[in-house]
Amino acid sequence: MAEAHSWAHIDTDALRHNLERARLSAPGRRVCAVIKANAYGHGVHTVARALQPVIQADDLFAVATLDEALTLRHTASTEAILVLRGPLTEDELALVVHGGFHWVMHSRYQAELLKNWLQIHTGRVPPTLNIWLKINTGMNRLGLPSEDLHDIWCWLQSLKLPGERVLMSHFATADEHEHVLAHQQQTRFAELVKGLPDAERCPRSLSASAGIVSWPQAHHDIVRPGIMLYGASPMADTDGSHYNLKPVMSLKARLLTINQVKAGDSVGYGATYHCEEDTPVGVIGIGYGDGYPRHAPSGTPVLIHAHGKVWEAPLAGRVSMDMLTVDLRGIPASHGDEVLLWGQSWGSELPADRIARYAGTIAYELFCQVTSRVRFYS
Repeated sequence: MAEAHSWAHIDTDALRHNLERARLSAPGRRVCAVIKANAYGHGVHTVARALQPVIQADDLFAVATLDEALTLRHTASTEAILVLRGPLTEDELALVVHGGFHWVMHSRYQAELLKNWLQIHTGRVPPTLNIWLKINTGMNRLGLPSEDLHDIWCWLQSLKLPGERVLMSHFATADEHEHVLAHQQQTRFAELVKGLPDAERCPRSLSASAGIVSWPQAHHDIVRPGIMLYGASPMADTDGSHYNLKPVMSLKARLLTINQVKAGDSVGYGATYHCEEDTPVGVIGIGYGDGYPRHAPSGTPVLIHAHGKVWEAPLAGRVSMDMLTVDLRGIPASHGDEVLLWGQSWGSELPADRIARYAGTIAYELFCQVTSRVRFYS
């Protein structure tokens, strides 16, 4: 097999550590570990297998779509799996119910799908329905509006079918400390739930990662850690280490060559970077074809392991599809040296949160955009 052009190491010990940090931040709560989008780009089967030893009896995994749930079932055959978008058609509803999945009901049309499905199956053994009823409290994305909530809730309760009912909502601004909308959503959630008969007997879930670390009053019964599992911060302008989270993905490549560029000459596409003096410019074998952000500007740091030490080098010029270039002034690097784009290695850390801030994005996107050209190890 050819040597990897770029590669990523997935630290499963760090993954389990981060799950335990979520537990410690929300003691006594059940955990719904969110591993949608191929576990935020980390590899859903690797992540599920790594977390299984620390998933407790009442915990769950969560994915976005039914396809993701069916794929995950091959690895997580015994764990409960929540489908966050719920079924979209009658065929999907049948697969969700027969597959024993938990699912989110967020719209009136899903209630109608279930009514029709139950009518067709009248007289048969009642299915187990594990339904999370999602309430819109201000996100205005998925969630039942207040005018539909009461009737649909009462109808679900009248079915008297086995299975768990969970009342849930989702923060829009939990990643911003003391944002007024986050306070309003908590109040709205409490008011709407209070108006539902017998709701006090049902578990509630409001907090994903940001709510877990910053809004303890919103932990309720089930928390849904996502980005914090992978070691990145759920809060704006902080790194995961602030919450004692450990990077799980370490993205690497090698230094391909070093060019001696003369003062005044430019580097890369668009000639956007000009050398102020004679400059050794390193060419690294990774680019946006591997998922490194094309819009990362000059100055974005990488770490290079050279002569037994770790050196920080800034990007110099635009990121290309297969390569990027860095300013190596003062760094005794050689071709073949390993380069860390984000993560941790050699006793040093380069947080994905930091790279995301340079690139004007969030760590979620960095992780999810890593392509199949990157070879994964765990």
